[in-house]
Amino acid sequence: MPPLPPRPDGTDPGGPAGAAGPPPRAHAAALGDAGFPGFAMGAAAEAIGVTPAFLRAAEAAGLFAAHRSGGGHRRYSRDDLERADRARQLVDDGTRMNDAVRIVSLEYQLAAAQAMIEILRRDSGG
Repeated sequence: MPPLPPRPDGTDPGGPAGAAGPPPRAHAAALGDAGFPGFAMGAAAEAIGVTPAFLRAAEAAGLFAAHRSGGGHRRYSRDDLERADRARQLVDDGTRMNDAVRIVSLEYQLAAAQAMIEILRRDSGG
């Protein structure tokens, strides 16, 4: 996924501008975490080339549970956006949203299992 261009004021568009919570320094450090919900809906949709309605539909289908800001606005992590982007590819190819969500979920489960197998092999010397 391409990085978002900075806002006109030079700040990160995926960053937590105006979000309630820890001070900006803590937020900035958390942006390195793929699970940190640093993207507002508009920035998230723009980053992966979808509409906000697509992100809401993906959430409703169970692809992820968007985090909420102190004001109740949806916030997305890089992990959420990677899943949504993969679902978008499948939907663009004609897959129904519910089926795309299932496929993406299975792909992530498979990747996690393969990573665990590799760790176990490395730890056992095999």
